[in-house]
Amino acid sequence: MMDIEVSRMSADTMELLDQLSAVCKRFGVDYYKASQNQRDLLDSIALHEYQLKKTHDKGLTRAEVPPFLGLKRTQRSNDMPA
Repeated sequence: MMDIEVSRMSADTMELLDQLSAVCKRFGVDYYKASQNQRDLLDSIALHEYQLKKTHDKGLTRAEVPPFLGLKRTQRSNDMPA
């Protein structure tokens, strides 16, 4: 016999999924029909935007969030609010 434990998703996980849904809608992509490369890109965009939102909520600058896909950010961009 196998025991299965079900638990609620955290508020942070729900926010991240909401962000992923918004990104998919913005680009007109059905996540479940997307290729693995498309899913990876959508996941990366959603995570980056989620991190920017959380950082903005804390009143910090973009420098606190890793650049999207490792792209180099200008100092001017780093100094902007998230």
